[in-house]
Amino acid sequence: TESLSPERFADRLEQTGAALFAETGDEHSVLGCKMLSRHANEVIPLFWEMVCSPRFDGNELERLKREMITALQAETSDPNALANKHFFSLLCGKNHPAGRVHTIQSVKRTGLSQVRAFFTAYFSPENSVLVIAGDFNGEDAARWTSLFSSWNNKQTAVQCIAEPLPALAATSIRLIDKQDITQTYFMLGHPAPGELVADRNALALANYILGGGNFSSRLMEHVRSATGKTYGIGSQVLCNRKCGIFLIATTTLSIQTAEVLSAILAVYGEFSANGVTGAELEKAKEFAVGNMAFQLEGIGNITEKLLWLSLYGREQSFIEHFDALISAIGKDEVDGAIRSYLSSKHFSIVAVGRKEDIRQQLERFGEVTAMHFREAP
Repeated sequence: TESLSPERFADRLEQTGAALFAETGDEHSVLGCKMLSRHANEVIPLFWEMVCSPRFDGNELERLKREMITALQAETSDPNALANKHFFSLLCGKNHPAGRVHTIQSVKRTGLSQVRAFFTAYFSPENSVLVIAGDFNGEDAARWTSLFSSWNNKQTAVQCIAEPLPALAATSIRLIDKQDITQTYFMLGHPAPGELVADRNALALANYILGGGNFSSRLMEHVRSATGKTYGIGSQVLCNRKCGIFLIATTTLSIQTAEVLSAILAVYGEFSANGVTGAELEKAKEFAVGNMAFQLEGIGNITEKLLWLSLYGREQSFIEHFDALISAIGKDEVDGAIRSYLSSKHFSIVAVGRKEDIRQQLERFGEVTAMHFREAP
């Protein structure tokens, strides 16, 4: 904070056993603090001071930059990290926020003045939500929230809300040449809707059946269990408010690259054409309801869920009525979501492996662009 050095600030927190946490998403940031209730009157004012008058110490920034650069350098040896970065770059493009990734150069270029300017432009009480959860009474809450009045920063920038990605007009394939591996690391997918679409829950159930359900999913059953061509395979629907991305990820021996990719596309095509079975849907519903119960275990998880509801403009009744919402979703609704969102004819495909082993196999599916693994996405 302005009045406390990083060392003194950390020492004050450690004396109480409190812990800070922070999360930076594509469209939001979360700052939080966990503490024993008996230390709240000491720690919460300290937390507010950090939020309202941060120091932004230059030495701390340089330390963080060194850590980030080291982590980015390490990513070049991780095929999964390479596949992930190149997939988002290929699918979204550098003109879309989701397609711009951290690089060593971008971290080096970021200075203290930019950090301060970002905080001033975006961090303000008018676009923030406060959640306090734990063992306290109304007088405590009133006293703590009154501290908030000292935060008088005014937001000057428009929030970054990524627009939906357009449907793919053609399949694009990027090969990341990495000579020290004997496997191919895949990531393929296409645009999807954001969190705010009305049939988001139906889409979540569909994804669980296709690839999100571990050993019970279609992809695991047909690509892993039936053919034994991969150790594991799964699919996800990643959503911000308006922008979403559907992706499938797996790994296989390089000599099986074409076989596995063909199997994935065949399962996806059959799923798109014929939808789900009643038994699959009931199993997916059971998982969704049970998983929500796990998401609400503990005061920390409840706090996160309340923030999530606020971020996406949902009423708190969404949680209370979640079981009924899921139970009411029928097969026709899920099949409709599949037709709308999981029936793409084209894909963005990234494969990390030895170029001489997999290029010809990939060319069966379209034109291939090869890049060295040290090239920036």
